[in-house]
Amino acid sequence: MKRKLHSIFTVIFISLSTLTAPGLYAQEESAEVAAKDLSPQEISPQEIPAADISETEIPVSNQLEEKIPDEELNSDALAAEALVQANFPAPDNTEVIHPEGITIDFPQKKIIGLTTEEILARPEVEKFRRQYLSPKWSALLHSYLENAMEYRLYVRKAVQDNEVPEILEYLPVVESNYKTNAKSRSGAIGMWQFMANSVWPFLTLNDYVDERLDPWKSTDAALKKLQDNYKQFDDWFLAIAAYNCGMGALNRTIKKAKASAPEDTKIDFWYLLDHNLLPSQTANYVPKLIAIADLAINSRYYGIDLPSHEEEFEILENEKNGNFDYVTVNKAYSLSQLAQEMRMETSTIKRLNPSYVMGMTHPAKKSEIRLPLGMKQSALDALEKIEPIEFPIKYTVSAGDSLWSISRRYKVTVQAICDLNNIEENAILKIGKILYIPAK
Repeated sequence: MKRKLHSIFTVIFISLSTLTAPGLYAQEESAEVAAKDLSPQEISPQEIPAADISETEIPVSNQLEEKIPDEELNSDALAAEALVQANFPAPDNTEVIHPEGITIDFPQKKIIGLTTEEILARPEVEKFRRQYLSPKWSALLHSYLENAMEYRLYVRKAVQDNEVPEILEYLPVVESNYKTNAKSRSGAIGMWQFMANSVWPFLTLNDYVDERLDPWKSTDAALKKLQDNYKQFDDWFLAIAAYNCGMGALNRTIKKAKASAPEDTKIDFWYLLDHNLLPSQTANYVPKLIAIADLAINSRYYGIDLPSHEEEFEILENEKNGNFDYVTVNKAYSLSQLAQEMRMETSTIKRLNPSYVMGMTHPAKKSEIRLPLGMKQSALDALEKIEPIEFPIKYTVSAGDSLWSISRRYKVTVQAICDLNNIEENAILKIGKILYIPAK
């Protein structure tokens, strides 16, 4: 008779109980706290100090695994460990006959693109695979992939359309846990964690627009940047490493390696890693990506529950397929006012246009407003009834200022200032904060 995979692993573990496992896929309780400290923080658009960002490194959360006592592990984790230690099932086996006569079906393990068995077995990869196979971390990975479905399916489609390695679908997990408004300690922003000094020529960044926060535009930009890296290095692992540490830094590292290596030595990512020539962050970056992709693509083989969303991907529609309507404007229009005129939820239009960090389109440049499919005519009709915001005044908050006093000075309403700056009427103003004041 057939057994569910969850039960299968327990049966196999019992039957393989004589095996000695050198380590368990587990993590100490404190690791979750450490991970939270190291993960990018979520921010609201108005909190982004885009003009002040100057760092060059892109951080990645590299939580290291530690073992916990056996009794704290459940049978699924132990069973998965037994299967891995036994190298079981064999690649060419999909059925195993249990000694008691029970037929057990096993999923086959897929060797993901760019990798080999040797690469997948490297200790640097195994370290992260063990971490994410623990119940605690597999649950976190499940939540990252599940919550990101809307954008993840678009990333998958973009990866296929650009004919780049499938492993890149999981790079936003390493970068930001697929959070579109993530901000790192060094100032990298968005799902793909672009630094302010690395957006050109891929994305727009100014006082009014930060396309790093746009999951659709930043995905296209990240894949273009990765393809440019590949053209430079002719090696996808080096291209991915350069996305983390920068093309210039990696070129210098490769030059240093060639100067000391024997003639005709192949200088690839693994050579640089084995010779301790990479920054620790980059040394962990690629192995972590490989481990996460391996687990996600082979989740049934490893006996963990990770969403693949294959059915949803087969029937991609609208946002998940990147299908939208757009209207183009040349002045500053309030997104909130447009939504009200269209009788649409303000949260919907702002979610579709996260790059407009001031809550309005650019006052002097051409701007596209993204809309749900089928809403273009409604938006055009609404725009005819809305007065554009005149080019606003920049005001720097000083000691003693309040929204009320500023509104009296410029003879505008407090609400108008709040709408333009995406703040609440009871917001506390910090000295030095820039406020945009609408014209009367």
